[in-house]
Amino acid sequence: MNYKKILPFLISSAFLFAACGDDSSSTSADPSTEESSESQDSSSSKGEAKSSSSKKDTAESSSSKKTDAKSSSSKKDDTESSSSKKTSDKSSSSQDKASTPSSDKPSEGKRAAKLEDLEKNYELKLFDQTVYLSTGSKQGVIALRIPNELWAVTYTDFANGVVSFEKDNTGLQYSETDAANKIAEKVKEGFKISFVVDKDGKVLYSVDDSEDYSEAVKASVAVQKGKISKAENIQDKIYECADGDSTKIFKFFDNSYICETSVDDSVMNWHAGRYDIQRSTLLMRPLHHYAGWLRTMFNYSVGTDNTITTFKGEIMNCTVKDVEYDYEKAEDFVGEWVATNDGVEWTFSLNADGTSKLEAFEDGEKVEYKSGTWEIYGYYMLINNKMYMHPGSTPSIYGQLQTGPIDRKTGKISGFSYIHSDPDTPHIPTSFEPSK
Repeated sequence: MNYKKILPFLISSAFLFAACGDDSSSTSADPSTEESSESQDSSSSKGEAKSSSSKKDTAESSSSKKTDAKSSSSKKDDTESSSSKKTSDKSSSSQDKASTPSSDKPSEGKRAAKLEDLEKNYELKLFDQTVYLSTGSKQGVIALRIPNELWAVTYTDFANGVVSFEKDNTGLQYSETDAANKIAEKVKEGFKISFVVDKDGKVLYSVDDSEDYSEAVKASVAVQKGKISKAENIQDKIYECADGDSTKIFKFFDNSYICETSVDDSVMNWHAGRYDIQRSTLLMRPLHHYAGWLRTMFNYSVGTDNTITTFKGEIMNCTVKDVEYDYEKAEDFVGEWVATNDGVEWTFSLNADGTSKLEAFEDGEKVEYKSGTWEIYGYYMLINNKMYMHPGSTPSIYGQLQTGPIDRKTGKISGFSYIHSDPDTPHIPTSFEPSK
C-alpha cells in the first residue's frame, strides 16, 4: 500500500497506563485574577461579580464517569453479549428550580436559540445563585462559572437551544463553598437550561422545562494581560512543554485536542477531548483517556510568551509549532475494513452514526470482539469501547492515521494505517484495506 504521507514513529510500542501525576489534585476553581479593565463586551453590559459565599478550605470534586453524546466510559464483561449500559438518573427537584425574580413567559414568535445567537458571556440566576455562563468560540464547549469557586464544563450540540449539565457529561472543579456546592450537587442530579429568542431578539432562558423565562443578562469580562483569550490563537498548534522530569505535548486541532505525558519518549498517560478558551482560561473536557482515569476537566492559562500555567500557578515553558499534517475526514473512513495479521483475520467496521466494531477470527473461531464509538481528531482516530469479549480489555485507544491513495474506481481511499495505543492481544493490525 502506497501512502500519501510518511508516517513518523509516533508512539512507543509500550504504553504504560500509569496514574496521572500532573495537576490532578485540583483544589481551587480559579486562582487567577483579572488584571485589565478592558472589556470584551459593551460597557453597558453587567459586570461580573464575585459570589458572596464565604470561602472555606477547598477540595477537588470530580465525577469518575465521563461521557457525551458520542463517548462514554466503559464497563467490562467477559462475553460478547455483555454490554455496559449507563443510565443517567436525572432527578430534577421541582422545589429548587432556578430563581427567576423578573421572569416572563416568552411571547408568540419565539424560537429555539442557536449558539450563534448567544453572547460569549451571560450572568444567570440558577438555583438562587449568581452563575456566569460562557460560550467562547461557540463550537460546543459551554461552561458555568462562579468566580474563584466553580467551573462546570460540558460539550454539547445545543440541539433545540438546550444544554444539559449532568454527572456523566460535565467536568467539575469546585471549592467547598455554599454556592459552589449547590451548583455541583445540581449537576450531579442533572438539569438543563433552555434558551429561546423572542420576537424582539432578546435571549431568554428557563431551567428544567419551566414555562417561566428570564432574560439572559450579557456580562462583561476583563482581559488578562499576557494571556491568550481566544481559542483560534492556539488552534492548529502543538505545544511541547517541559514539566519536571516529564514532557507534556498538547495538540490543538480545530475544536478537539490530544494531550500526552511522556517520560524518556514513552507515553505514560494521555487524554483527548474538546477544548476552548473562555475568560482567558483554557478549558479541556476529556472524552477519551487512558485506563484508570479520574479527572473530568482541566483548566490552564496560555501565555503570549509560549507558556502554559496550571491552575495552581505552576509554569511550563513550551516550544510551539504548527500541526504536522492535513486533517483527515471522518467520512473517508466510514465502511468495512479488513486485515490479516499473524494468521488472524480482522474486520473493522466504522459506521456513519459514530459506532464501531472490531472482530477477529483464527481458524474460523472468534478470538476478539470489541464495539463502541469512534471519532476523528485532526489526523488521529479515537475509539471508546463499550463491549468486550475479554475482561480487562483496554477501554480507550487512539492513534495516528495515514490514508492510502484514492481508488480511481470507487473514488474512496484505498486503505489506511493506524498506529495505535492498544496493548491488548491479539494485537489490532496497524494497516487496513477495504472489504471486498
